[in-house]
Amino acid sequence: MLNNRIKLSIMLVCGLAISSTGCFFGDSILSAGAKLASGQISQLTPGELQILNQTISGLIAADNPDLQIEPLTDDQASAVSAFLAANNLNTFEDFEALGETARNNPESLQGLDELAAAFEGSGTDFDPENFSEDDLNELLGSIFGGTDGGALEELLGGLGGGGATPTTGGGTPTIGATN
Repeated sequence: MLNNRIKLSIMLVCGLAISSTGCFFGDSILSAGAKLASGQISQLTPGELQILNQTISGLIAADNPDLQIEPLTDDQASAVSAFLAANNLNTFEDFEALGETARNNPESLQGLDELAAAFEGSGTDFDPENFSEDDLNELLGSIFGGTDGGALEELLGGLGGGGATPTTGGGTPTIGATN
């Protein structure tokens, strides 16, 4: 009997360790949350981005069952991961600065062509030659579950990642907004 319990426990632990990508101890909501909470956003893998997208979409869908949110594709998640890393986006303050850059110097952003190609035809498509702060907010909303950051803030609060969030003074968080 004890032997069967041990086998069952091992199977459960191994089953829990398998991520949505099928890898042992690979991408998980825990690893993604830890990176968000510790200021390592640029290190999010495509798999972790997809997990975050699906988790936040699930949170939103729980409150809005009629809302249809498209999950990130593999190509979109890869392009977003590369964009985060290329632009050294690690904290929510970095995203505030990114909003400023999108407003004043969008041509300095790296990886826009890849993002545009990955999101083409998705309803979140944009022209990388005329990238704006509004395009950035729409893109981030698509990445983080069809929202402009509120569900991400809620998720971080649940993961103990309080601290730096993109809140802008009583309203719904947006990138680059001021009080």
